[in-house]
Amino acid sequence: MVSDIDGVWTDGSFYYSAEGDVMRRFTTKDSYGVSLARLAGIPLMILSSEENEMVRKRLNKLGVEHVSLGVRNKLEAIRSMCKEWKISLSEVVFLGDDMNDFHLLGKVGLFACPADAYPRIKENAGLVLEKKGGEGAFREFVEKLLDQENKLQETYEKYVRECLEKQE
Repeated sequence: MVSDIDGVWTDGSFYYSAEGDVMRRFTTKDSYGVSLARLAGIPLMILSSEENEMVRKRLNKLGVEHVSLGVRNKLEAIRSMCKEWKISLSEVVFLGDDMNDFHLLGKVGLFACPADAYPRIKENAGLVLEKKGGEGAFREFVEKLLDQENKLQETYEKYVRECLEKQE
C-alpha cells in the first residue's frame, strides 16, 4: 500500500508561519487507517513530492517505517520498493490525488483517489473514495481494501482486543 500525503491525508492546504514554517492539518481518522493496515499485515509506504519535517514527525509518531519525502519520480520509487519487497507493480495499491500522481495510473494494481481529487485523476482512477483529502480518505481506503478481502471485521476485532490488553 502506497499513499501520497498532500491532498490525501491533508486537504492540500499549506499554512505558513511568520518564520516561514510550513504546516499541515492531519486528522486522527487516518491514524486508525495506519493501525488497521499494520494489524492486517499490509506494508505501507508514504511517498510525497514535498519535503517537510512536520510531515516526517507525524508519520514517525504513527510508526510508519517507509517514508520517502521530496520524491520527484514516484513510479521509480515504487519500482524500487517492489524489487526490495519482491512484489510486482500489479500488487501495489496507490492512493493519490493530483497530477504529480498521474503517471502511476495504469501502472499499479489499483489507483484510488479522494472525492476531491483533480478531475483527470478521478476520471481515470479505479476507485474514487467518498471522503475528501484531509477528512479520513486514507482510513476509508484501508477499510475498503480490508472489506473487499473480508478482513475488516476481523481487523477491527483485533484492534479492540489490543486496546483492551493495553488497559489491563
